[in-house]
Amino acid sequence: MADLSFNTPYFLLLFIPYFYLVYLYFFKGKFKEGASIALSSQHIVPEKRNIKIITYPYLPLLRFFTIFLLIIALAGPGRSVSFTSIKSQGIDIMIALDLSLSMSAEDLEPNRLSAAKKVLKEFIDKRGDDRIGLVVFAGDAYLQCPPTLEHDFLHDIVDELDFDTVSEDGTAVGNAVAVSVARLMDSSAKSRVLLLITDGVNNRGFIDTETAAKAAAEMDVKIYAIGVGKDGEVSFTSPDGRRGRLMNHFDEKSLRDAAALTNGKFYRADDSGALAESISDIDRLEKSEIETRKYYEFNDKSFPLILFAVSIFFIDIILRSLFYRKIP
Repeated sequence: MADLSFNTPYFLLLFIPYFYLVYLYFFKGKFKEGASIALSSQHIVPEKRNIKIITYPYLPLLRFFTIFLLIIALAGPGRSVSFTSIKSQGIDIMIALDLSLSMSAEDLEPNRLSAAKKVLKEFIDKRGDDRIGLVVFAGDAYLQCPPTLEHDFLHDIVDELDFDTVSEDGTAVGNAVAVSVARLMDSSAKSRVLLLITDGVNNRGFIDTETAAKAAAEMDVKIYAIGVGKDGEVSFTSPDGRRGRLMNHFDEKSLRDAAALTNGKFYRADDSGALAESISDIDRLEKSEIETRKYYEFNDKSFPLILFAVSIFFIDIILRSLFYRKIP
């Protein structure tokens, strides 16, 4: 941010005596020079009106203006530029989101997937200094977005997610963890995190949850697993509008073990409020370390004023010596 300021503003206090002298000179008639030759009457000398006589009383304005410029110059006018540099030792976060058809269950409002997308977008908005990526999975796992700081772009991707994003139905939890960990392998971030959101049992893919969690632990990737949905029978509305009920099968133990193996944490979210609280807790646990440095620069503009003041002073000297010469 740049603005006009003074480097040594206390010199502006000189304007107090300066304006007092201006007042005495122009309004009280103090310090004005008397006639060089005393005469008993001004009628002895014929009155002449020319440019010299008319302008001579204003000649002191040049010196007062010179002093005015010098005071401003002493105060050091210029443009101060201050800016803040933020260095983030941030966190690289991969989000793995379950898009299986069971996420259409309506035990979370309006359904599990919509509730998850809502809290994920809020989570992304809060993590301005972290790179965040996205993996989606159902019967298989796919990278939707590598870790990025372009959170608006990621926000749009989350908005567009639906049940047809992944064509194969099922729940490939192990594959989702493996794909997420693979994307974090080259990360140089101080901390690497996988946020896993699912409502089911690992029943697809070629990697089981435990094996994938061990790989995550080897790569020093923490897994925060959130199991969404209630146990038992729940109602759902399929993508084609068909309504029905499904029996929720949930493998809490494997998710809890995966989180524990990586020094992460497991959450059970059986309603929208619990899901939001789980995400908020993860946000509190995984904070970026941010170093803020403030810089200040000052671009001094006093030299042009000094040059201008000196020029006016010499103009005043020349005018007094050549144009306004007086009888000694």
